[in-house]
Amino acid sequence: MSTFAVLTTLSLFSGHVLAQVYWPSCTVPSFGWTYNSIEQNPCTVAAYLLSTCYGGSYNIQPLPQDYSYTGPTAGTSNTCTCSTVSYSLLSACDACQGSMWFSWYNYSTNCTTDYPASSFPNPVPDGIRVPQWALIDITIQGTWNSSQSFAVGGRNTLLSPSLSHLQLAGTPFQIFLKYLMARSSTLVHRLRHRHTLSFRLP
Repeated sequence: MSTFAVLTTLSLFSGHVLAQVYWPSCTVPSFGWTYNSIEQNPCTVAAYLLSTCYGGSYNIQPLPQDYSYTGPTAGTSNTCTCSTVSYSLLSACDACQGSMWFSWYNYSTNCTTDYPASSFPNPVPDGIRVPQWALIDITIQGTWNSSQSFAVGGRNTLLSPSLSHLQLAGTPFQIFLKYLMARSSTLVHRLRHRHTLSFRLP
């Protein structure tokens, strides 16, 4: 089972567990829009998607103050951890716990597998709904953009018949228009400091 582990020791865990998948709670109400239609937070969705590359088990620990989730360390990357969908969901998981997120460049430094942006390599687990904002091509701007994600919205994705390729609804131009319309009324959350969490295999 893979895990995001803080650089300092944590003696308590306060997240949730279901079928050996662990995830933290969101603590910032203003990021409630990141939840899907069945009220799963982005941490939940990220943990379940990532678990598909680890035999159905995955652990995302709650963030201490001023910490953020990193990408995989050298030698631990795979198509799940290096998916832009996973990155976007983990960035939202950072944000909904009051933390800043890494840029895609920094997150993907150790990724050796190139997988098409805005897609995920494995079937979505039963009972999980991926919000459409998680399928934005973040490689264009080089980072997850909370304003753009809020504008795109969409609490559930459209899935192909094979259920193995997630598709974002709308053309890039339509998505950009939604972004411009919502930009003026959307708050981008910024924090002063950021520390890292290391990704490791037990």
